[in-house]
Amino acid sequence: MLVHGTASSAARWANMVNDLMEDPVIRNHYEFWFFSYATGNPIPYSALQLRQSLEKAVAQLGGAKADPALGKITLIGHSQGGLLAKMLVVNTGDRLWNGMISVPLDRLKLRPADEKLLRDALFPKPLPEARSVVFISTPQHGSYVAGLSVAQFVGRLVTFPVSVQEVVRAVFASSPETRKLNMRPWRVGSVYGMSPRSSFIRSLAAIPVAPGIDSHSIIPVLGDGPLKTADDGVVTYESAHIPDVQSELVVRHSGHSTQSNPVTTAEVRRILIEQLEKDGTVPPDTDTGGKGTVTSLGGSYTPLPQGEPQ
Repeated sequence: MLVHGTASSAARWANMVNDLMEDPVIRNHYEFWFFSYATGNPIPYSALQLRQSLEKAVAQLGGAKADPALGKITLIGHSQGGLLAKMLVVNTGDRLWNGMISVPLDRLKLRPADEKLLRDALFPKPLPEARSVVFISTPQHGSYVAGLSVAQFVGRLVTFPVSVQEVVRAVFASSPETRKLNMRPWRVGSVYGMSPRSSFIRSLAAIPVAPGIDSHSIIPVLGDGPLKTADDGVVTYESAHIPDVQSELVVRHSGHSTQSNPVTTAEVRRILIEQLEKDGTVPPDTDTGGKGTVTSLGGSYTPLPQGEPQ
């Protein structure tokens, strides 16, 4: 399941998918799905749309009983798409809500439909069919570009769906305490939601991927400088880096839109084949580029023990 980023489209994945489909192992064992969404909408709302679309598609195809592969979904998200993907592989409990709003949801006087939308969007559990997730250029801790005045100006031009507008008004009117919150529309949208100052991004960053779901990071950076100060023009390395992933690939000399970079594509291929090996679908040591450390075309990859950053 491929999820594009802000102000982008499914077409951004074309080169990567075409290259991956040239591999007979990938071609014979994977089907590529794409999710398109209005990227200015609040991230939890878009993530809920992604979840519901996947649930509907899997159900229409008969579920994992009809095709076991439907229970082995790999989510691959670029930039904002990575945040949507993360919302499908975390068990937030009330941590996300409490990090954003100080009033417990059950204390708000809301219509059942509004409360249901908030629970579905802001109290997510892992999608049962999700087996692994790949974060590409993902602003796990926010993007400094989202905090710039131009980005905020663009965010103000977004018109939200009626359901989102209604639930924001309902929360604001439900309790005197919520009226102290700054819930102006532009602060609810995805642009501000990706700012390092956003309570949403700070709360989500503190929630790890659920146990049992493999996670991988692909982080492009410009130049050869130290990673501590490196960025891809939109997201810093330190924002994209998270602990406890199974692998992290740093793609040198690559900007934010790294989907067409052959190093990025090769890493996605390695991850997909590795998943087939773990499932016993293909024999171990299928041509994955080898084990250990591999350096090619400006990228360096090292398999990581659980919890050990590269």
